[in-house]
Amino acid sequence: MTVTADQTDIPDHTHLADDDLSGVWRRGDQVDAAALKQTAGAFPSGVTVITTVQGIRPVGMTVSSFTTVSIDPPLVLVCVDRRASCLHAFRIGAPMGVNVLGCEQGPLARTFAGRGEDRFDGVEYRAGPHGVPLLKGTSAWLSTHIDRIYDGGDHQILVARVHAVHRDDTPPLLYHSGRMHDWAVAAVASHAEQH
Repeated sequence: MTVTADQTDIPDHTHLADDDLSGVWRRGDQVDAAALKQTAGAFPSGVTVITTVQGIRPVGMTVSSFTTVSIDPPLVLVCVDRRASCLHAFRIGAPMGVNVLGCEQGPLARTFAGRGEDRFDGVEYRAGPHGVPLLKGTSAWLSTHIDRIYDGGDHQILVARVHAVHRDDTPPLLYHSGRMHDWAVAAVASHAEQH
């Protein structure tokens, strides 16, 4: 099932809800794409490689848009660029591995972000639950199957049900402002600890 914005009940214009703001939002209003990317880049995220099997061949790609949707039922989502060469392998009902990359796996993230067809060449992995390829050395992994796919503009939104999970002590790789970063653990003191 794919739902597009044109199928929703969004009015053509909406008054802004905040009394401090003035103006009207119109459906055709556009924000500069470069400004949006730069602004969204201020939010650090983890780096994941999603994987599946097509026939007997493992396929995968790097995605940074990953989040938990629900704990009950256990659902996660990833957003995938429509131009991704292996997007067709990620279909409703397909098993999908979500590999949360570790802090030293920047080169692996770049490999799976590339355009090559055989991204698994020389990559260490094992078959996990439902046969999903699970990469070695990750911070965590989730074994899922794709439950729904939604239209998200220039991306597809894959919603998947989680069947199995694993967490390791390896710190995650982070993506911030267009670059990958190691993660240094530095706890921020809570308000109670500061006083």
